[in-house]
Amino acid sequence: MLPRQFTTVGLTAAVVVGSLWLLLHSLDFSPRYMQGFYPPHRDRYNDSEWYTSSLTSLPPRCRKNIVVASAFPFHFDVYMAAAKTIGDVLDSQPEDEEERGTIHLFTPDFSFGFDDIAEELGLWKHRGTRGRPEELGNFTNADRGASGIDLIVFGTCEVDLPYWHDELVAAWDSRDAEHKFKIVCIVHNVEDTRWQEHITHWARRGAIRLLPIADHVKNTFRQKFNAIADSSDAGLYTAGYQHIPIDVHAPILDIPYLPIKPVPRQLVYAVIQGTLAANRRDYLRFFNDLIASLREDAAAWGYLPLNGRTAFEPDFESRIPPFQLLLVGAGAIEIPAELAFVVTVHHDLAYKDFYTLVANADIVVPAFAPLGYFRDQASSTVALATELAVPLLVTERLRRTYGYIDDARAVVTRPAAMSEVQALKALRTGDASAFLNSDPAGVGVAMGGVKGVREAVDRMLKDGWARDPEEWMEWRQDVWDRNWMVVDRILRDMP
Repeated sequence: MLPRQFTTVGLTAAVVVGSLWLLLHSLDFSPRYMQGFYPPHRDRYNDSEWYTSSLTSLPPRCRKNIVVASAFPFHFDVYMAAAKTIGDVLDSQPEDEEERGTIHLFTPDFSFGFDDIAEELGLWKHRGTRGRPEELGNFTNADRGASGIDLIVFGTCEVDLPYWHDELVAAWDSRDAEHKFKIVCIVHNVEDTRWQEHITHWARRGAIRLLPIADHVKNTFRQKFNAIADSSDAGLYTAGYQHIPIDVHAPILDIPYLPIKPVPRQLVYAVIQGTLAANRRDYLRFFNDLIASLREDAAAWGYLPLNGRTAFEPDFESRIPPFQLLLVGAGAIEIPAELAFVVTVHHDLAYKDFYTLVANADIVVPAFAPLGYFRDQASSTVALATELAVPLLVTERLRRTYGYIDDARAVVTRPAAMSEVQALKALRTGDASAFLNSDPAGVGVAMGGVKGVREAVDRMLKDGWARDPEEWMEWRQDVWDRNWMVVDRILRDMP
């Protein structure tokens, strides 16, 4: 490993080398943007067949004075996406603004320039009071009647419910039966159990529902709640855990001015986004796989063989620009010396710079470490990639785990037997022969001899990795439609 100061120099050199390559090949990488590319949300109240056909049979929206709150200093891109959907649903109410409803915001100040993003995207509509987290208790108690708060949405319930539990119990108990509020918990991790002792109190009163950001977290919570409902502990089985509603809201924002990318094009920039820690992303495995592939065939990646050098150096005569891996996230990680010109690290970016960097990449690689991202915890990387129209390199397992990305319009699917590095090489070159001819188990059967694997590789290469922008927009609208229906049910007190 290089000392950190040498690694930093190497990373800087990678940027310089990349610029030289572009000059030598006279490529025009100037950004072009799609202004006004995205249509507004459809008016489902008037135009959507599925909604108007059932409108008369639905109960009225009884939750109109809403608080979105969090004491956690992050995740605002997640809960403000939910706030935007709430505002969209309220938009479908009659023209009288008072009848439509109000959204109040009690959170820490947004950091990294997200306040500009929230303003530009109109995430906070039907604006009410903007307060600090510590002011929510008094605000909730200020009006206990028909004009009082009737719904509180917590952005990170693992932190927020313990923070406000005692105050809200007192506030709830002080109201008459006709003016009780309910709590919606945006949750991220089933295994974070510190807050879950408070669920029993609110479940017994029918005053809580969960809103995870991916299907697998919903499913795991449902299994857990069903087990609690079967408990022999009377304090638990009498609380009605099996009746707690659990929905999914995918935090996909409407990011404007995304770059126009030609189709087809060459795969050059891959992103791994997330905390720069080995327990969050499997950096060591990915680095080792990439170094091994470079040693085997450096030219496929646009680099020269080591030939005694410390690091793989870019090949300026390469037909395809040298591959670049962008690590985007908080923290620090040591980069192997061999990858000094391949890997660049980006952290502490303002949101606009963050979105621009990732949106200009070609593909996002999850590289999840075994931390429960397939069962207990949801990663916002999945939403980030798909909202920026950057395809996500996934397996069938990951597609089905997260649910809303189980769609070829948003992802590139590799067979599980093929590593992320092997898939990137095949997608970059259009040639998977090295993988198909390999026999990693040493059993005398090449990977190409396994029918299902070979067919999955063929499908991956046939479909390619670049996605059609119009198909992506259709997929995104489908996600928004599902989000809209979820929030509409919440505001109507429907399970």
